[in-house]
Amino acid sequence: MSDLEKERKSGSMDEIKREMSGYDKKYLVFLVVILGLAHILDEYSSLAPGWIKSSIVWEFFVQFGISETVALQTMSALGLITIFLMLFSNFFKGLQDNYGRKRIFVVSAIGMTLGVFIQSIATDYPIFFIGSSIAMFFLFNDMQYVYINEETPGDKRAQAFTATKIIGLCAIFFVPIIRGLFISEGSENWRPVLYFPVLVGVIVVILSALFLRETRAYTILQEDRKLNPEKYAKEKISLPQSIRDLRKMNNWVQVKWIIVVIMIGAPFGMLNLSYGEMFMDQLNILHDDRNIVMMLSVIGTGIVYLVHGQVADRMGRRPSYLMNGILVILLVPIEYISLLQGNLFVAGMTQGVRIGAFWNITDVTRFMLIENVPTRLRGYSQTFSGLCMFIVLPLSIIATTILLGFVTYVYDIVLFFGLPFVIIGTILVFFKVKETVHVDITKIEG
Repeated sequence: MSDLEKERKSGSMDEIKREMSGYDKKYLVFLVVILGLAHILDEYSSLAPGWIKSSIVWEFFVQFGISETVALQTMSALGLITIFLMLFSNFFKGLQDNYGRKRIFVVSAIGMTLGVFIQSIATDYPIFFIGSSIAMFFLFNDMQYVYINEETPGDKRAQAFTATKIIGLCAIFFVPIIRGLFISEGSENWRPVLYFPVLVGVIVVILSALFLRETRAYTILQEDRKLNPEKYAKEKISLPQSIRDLRKMNNWVQVKWIIVVIMIGAPFGMLNLSYGEMFMDQLNILHDDRNIVMMLSVIGTGIVYLVHGQVADRMGRRPSYLMNGILVILLVPIEYISLLQGNLFVAGMTQGVRIGAFWNITDVTRFMLIENVPTRLRGYSQTFSGLCMFIVLPLSIIATTILLGFVTYVYDIVLFFGLPFVIIGTILVFFKVKETVHVDITKIEG
């Protein structure tokens, strides 16, 4: 190719980037809203079942003479199946590098909605488990991260993502409200809690299919592929090749430590929402009082989400991780003691801040991973990260299942087994991970 042709193509690419440099504020508002609605599905699929767990255990196990301990061990052991389904879901999400972000997002929304719908009509635990597994397979946390990072200004990414989470969190207020209407002593009608996210899911599918655009960064990449076919002639879009390309990058050490931190946080992620309501059930706390704790918990989660968005964008990703990690480390034992003493206000607020702080940790590590890899590898880098998590998750589930047979309270597992993972992850971020805030993700080479 002549120098003149190279110059023309380079100029065309620069023109495309200039045309896309101005952000459509109206579309950004729409994007935050649609991702916020999507986050309702996300929150419900992960949070709501934990808040109605004692009712699910009662309907599917206890009323048939199966003890709570055996029921919880059975549910925990079945989690191994869910883990392996999530393993395959990582390959599915990696296809966003092949087929674009929007297609995978829409399919994920359909799958999530279907999964929650099946849960809501389940007549036995196997059917409920199938619905839960489908929802977890299509869990589109990663898609939300990618959309925000590839579509919003660098200094507003964490705040934009926080806004989507706040929208989702506001809807979670319906959980204790609906729970209070349908679940009481002697009545365990938990299904209405799941009707609302099914409706939201239908709305997300329709709106995203009709109005959601492909992300800016992916569009720029596709245009570059058209303008410079020789540059991508030998490009192979696959997981093995992406891993090889990641390992050749100059900042591979940084990427490696971020993935290690994600791996270490995974076991606590399985526990973050699992046993709070069951612990209150073991302490014979009435359903009405549990609803108070849950309302306070939502408020606490919202507060820490808002603080995180500001800290992550203004001070950086590392300070945000360290702040949230320290909060989790301090608040887990305070929450435990508060519930034992019956101090519902302190228990609810500390529980909410603790839950939100840990989800902030998972958010910021995913942000750092996205901000360290080029657009063409962004999907499969998350697939690789997800695969690495499966080194620790099955062992974690096996350990949890065994420990459930020995602990006095189910929450002992969160305190004594889960918390050390958060401590180790926080130490590693302090010593091994560099700052990535405000990076232009369209200019990352590799």
